[in-house]
Amino acid sequence: MSPVNLYEISVWIDRVDSTPQDVTSIPPLCPRAHDDQQNPRQTNKGKRRLMDGNLDLEETPRPSKRQRDIIDVAQLPLGAPRLFPSPSPTKSNTTPSEASEASLESHQSGRLSPSKQLQALEDEDQPIFFCNFGDIEEHEERVDVATMRDAIQAFADGVGILGYEDLHTVKASLSSTMDRSRFGYSWANNCTQRLTYGAMPSIACLEDIVRAGWNNDRGTGTSEDDWNTDVQRPLIKLALETCKHKATLNIHGVKTLTIDPKSLARTKEGIPRRIIDYVVALKSDEITKQAWHTLEPLSVDGRKTIKSWNHVTRNRNLRTEPIAINVETKGPHKSWTDGKPQIAIWTDAWLNRLSLLPRAKEKTGPWPAIPLLIAQGHDWHLLVISRDGEKMVIRDKIDVGSTRSCFDAMKVVAVLHWCMDWAETVWRPWFLALI
Repeated sequence: MSPVNLYEISVWIDRVDSTPQDVTSIPPLCPRAHDDQQNPRQTNKGKRRLMDGNLDLEETPRPSKRQRDIIDVAQLPLGAPRLFPSPSPTKSNTTPSEASEASLESHQSGRLSPSKQLQALEDEDQPIFFCNFGDIEEHEERVDVATMRDAIQAFADGVGILGYEDLHTVKASLSSTMDRSRFGYSWANNCTQRLTYGAMPSIACLEDIVRAGWNNDRGTGTSEDDWNTDVQRPLIKLALETCKHKATLNIHGVKTLTIDPKSLARTKEGIPRRIIDYVVALKSDEITKQAWHTLEPLSVDGRKTIKSWNHVTRNRNLRTEPIAINVETKGPHKSWTDGKPQIAIWTDAWLNRLSLLPRAKEKTGPWPAIPLLIAQGHDWHLLVISRDGEKMVIRDKIDVGSTRSCFDAMKVVAVLHWCMDWAETVWRPWFLALI
């Protein structure tokens, strides 16, 4: 049998593709009378497969992949004009208008890179500056910022994070040999200092949180929501339950809330759809309850918003309970710096709202230094924000601890206790002075 050239094959394929469905057979490229006589059943099967527009594997042996690639491209005789079909427009059904809308939605939802978001904040007329602790070339470090930094850094170093009278019994209850060794550091246990902020948490509860962190960090890890549910919120809750001020503070999840009104945010690059995750708020006392009755809703573009102490209106409790501490969380496979512009936009809008409270204009001096917390998987970081008039400086960062061990988790609890004490002893008096 003489070989069949590629041109004849392409013509035959075109005939197959253009054959009406009611045609029962198509002449093959080469007569196979011998095969038909030997196996008519197989020939009929091949005909049926051709009627369906498919080649039968038994009737027509498949060529090698390289040969198939060549066959799939129609070949023309030498000298014939070579016309190539235009490529498929797209593999997506997205229209230009839909693509434009998607781009706008992405822009408005704040899906810019963290570096571009930070740059946008610094390029505003009233910028937010980011710098390191101790960097005073452009922005002098205030006394209260340095005081907060030193107190938090001591806990981050493990100094005075424990307050146990019977430390030997506590060490014996620990599962980890390394934890038992580290709990014995002489500079880590200081009952007099530590118990001024709160009681020591249960070792069993702390180990449960540490194990949950390990489980979420195995293999490819789990989502940020899983970390929040299993690790971050339980740790914040444990700190609040053992805090000296547990009766006057509350924890609220805010990951589904947005800034309202949006004009409180100074950035023009779009507000991230999901800002931060948790806040610690001041429970209302008699002064805030009385002031609440006279509070006027903000008026924006002739439209009044819902009455709120804060810059959110969708959570009823957070309308009446002033925010004190802000916590942003990230999954372990994301950089903690992704949270910097988010918590900056959120905190700046919050302070802008507070500046509109009835007596805020009477405060001509600098605002108190404010702690900000970012948790990325196991690891917790602290930043400090200072505001003088319209100038805002955020200094980062202190690595305060982690949930990789009970000893390091105790550092986080100690820092949370310190921040909660700040919320009650420093921030509450300041807030009351604004209303």
